[in-house]
Amino acid sequence: MQRQTTIIENSMIWCGAGISITEILTGTYLAPLGFTKGIAVIILGHIIGCFLLFLAGIIGGQQRLSSMNAAKISFGQNGSKFFALLNVLQLIGWTGIMIYDGALAANGVWHLNQALWVILIGALIIGWLLIGVRHLYYLNLATISTLLILSGLLCAAIFTHHSTSSPTSTLSWAQGMELVIAMPLSWLPLISDYTSVAQ
Repeated sequence: MQRQTTIIENSMIWCGAGISITEILTGTYLAPLGFTKGIAVIILGHIIGCFLLFLAGIIGGQQRLSSMNAAKISFGQNGSKFFALLNVLQLIGWTGIMIYDGALAANGVWHLNQALWVILIGALIIGWLLIGVRHLYYLNLATISTLLILSGLLCAAIFTHHSTSSPTSTLSWAQGMELVIAMPLSWLPLISDYTSVAQ
């Protein structure tokens, strides 16, 4: 029998997803909107995106079905295979982006070699998958706690640093909203994989 994940374990998973390097770097694209509009776009966009993600997660949680099995309800056996293929392609691309961004960030702190960081981060991901999220409770707790602390320090450093530089690129309100809504929706093909085994 598959062990169910607790509320705390699921909270750590999604908290970690929300404050990842990729999310932080994506947030910098909103700089052309300015502080007030940028914050408004982040709040409103996440309300819309997370609401849609929440609805998809409910299906997996109530039916105890993984994301691709839940897709069979609407699209049948063959339709779910098509979405499974799209899901694999998205996961490959998304994982590649996260490894690349992680390597850039790590190499900025410890100047070893960017290619070496790619290999190390890739190996850590493989190890995490082999061990399984249900066996990494304390490691996840320590990691998320550290991320929260570092995010707080990063925010403090940003808000206390007065810069006169201005963004060179432009971004409309609609483009910002699309970007922010897409961030939580990028987890749509996976949400039921977690909620289907949640308590």
